[in-house]
Amino acid sequence: MTERASDLLGELADRLSADSRDSGQVVAESVRTLEPELLKMQKDGGSIDDLVRTSVGFLEILFRSLRADSRVPWQQYYTLAREASRRYAEKGIPLESVMEGLAVFRRSVMARVTEEVAGQEHSDEVLLLAQSRLGDVVEHLNSSFIRGYLDYTEARHRARQSELHGLYHIASALGRSLDVAEIAEVGLRETLKVLRLQAGAVWTREGARLMLAKTLGLQPGEEEEFESGRSGARVRVVEIASGPAESRVDRVTGEWSAIRAELRTKGVLLGAMTVATRLPRTFEPSDLEFVAAVADQIAVALDRARQHTKEARTDYLTGLANRPEFERAIDRAVAASQRHKRRLALMMIDLDNLKEINDTHGHHIGDEAIRVLAHELQRAVRATDTCGRLGGDEFGVAMPDADERHANEVGARVRASLEELNRHDKSPVPVEFSIGVVAWRPGMDWQAMYQVADKALYVDKRRRHAQRKKVGAANA
Repeated sequence: MTERASDLLGELADRLSADSRDSGQVVAESVRTLEPELLKMQKDGGSIDDLVRTSVGFLEILFRSLRADSRVPWQQYYTLAREASRRYAEKGIPLESVMEGLAVFRRSVMARVTEEVAGQEHSDEVLLLAQSRLGDVVEHLNSSFIRGYLDYTEARHRARQSELHGLYHIASALGRSLDVAEIAEVGLRETLKVLRLQAGAVWTREGARLMLAKTLGLQPGEEEEFESGRSGARVRVVEIASGPAESRVDRVTGEWSAIRAELRTKGVLLGAMTVATRLPRTFEPSDLEFVAAVADQIAVALDRARQHTKEARTDYLTGLANRPEFERAIDRAVAASQRHKRRLALMMIDLDNLKEINDTHGHHIGDEAIRVLAHELQRAVRATDTCGRLGGDEFGVAMPDADERHANEVGARVRASLEELNRHDKSPVPVEFSIGVVAWRPGMDWQAMYQVADKALYVDKRRRHAQRKKVGAANA
């Protein structure tokens, strides 16, 4: 990393920490939506205003942590985080809710940094440095949260020391991995060790099917016994127990003495896990609870890995394809048009007056205007089209098997929808846009199409500006 990148990040950290109010509002709304359980810890029982104040303060600290000399008393904050997580546990708030809440803050910080350095010199180095510094802080905070939950659990279940330490090792290891096979192996290995079992397997959901992701301690062909057992053909369910979060665990008997758990988070089935021994074994309730807790940790890690893959391809604000993913999609569409002589249209869209909206109403209203346009755009296109947010106020739509007429019709539908929203005050501010359309011709690549569409967009923007100016003069 260059010294210049560090200096730039330090300057950016000062600026963002001094102006974290808007970001705090957005993060508070996200936390309230994604993890409402966390509102239980607010002083007045769940006020959004109190959550905003907490979010602003925490964001300010995270922004300051991006400096090389942040002077943040982290040891004190880690101790406070550990104590806070213990209180979360006392109130019955799942650890996954706390860790997902922290993930929301991390994504918000990186989104603001990405937005601020976009297009600037040294931007890649600044982003890498920010990810590194923020990653260290988040890792320590995650460890503090885990330790806080362990403090609470150990106080109540001192007889289960080995299980708790096993769960801690699993949580710590899973918190670092985004690889599905590694996540499955870590969960299995620690579970077999703590419960003194011989073998295990993890399946992950792929579409409507569960696919084998990892096995430990099984001989060739034995995974089929586990899979048939998973569907009930070789085993008999004798007890169902509820885990501390959303997992359900079955205690089963058959050729294996086994415990089976669903991998669920936020009500969504992500997979299944079975751990077993060939020795006769009567499992205790604490064994079932431990497997349930491990299953929750694996499910959270799997969900985070899938979310990471999704975020690498989508825009954080709108859920549309981000620029790299959009460029990959239209490159594929251009290649298909070249091979099969298929039609292809590209529509570029630019949100009018975003800077004015941000300056007048605040960035959170500007973000909402972007989301409104993205939503209406997604509603207007076909399932085969790809919508992407290419920059702050710039969108693109790749339309295979379409011409300029079809693209303009889509633009007209979106404009009509927005005008309807504007008339009924269903949008926070009037949302208007300009468009540019181009149809693919032999010899054109994505960049050539972009240049033509961008010029057409500029012409449309000037035309619309002149119309608004004329209307304003007439009404004066």
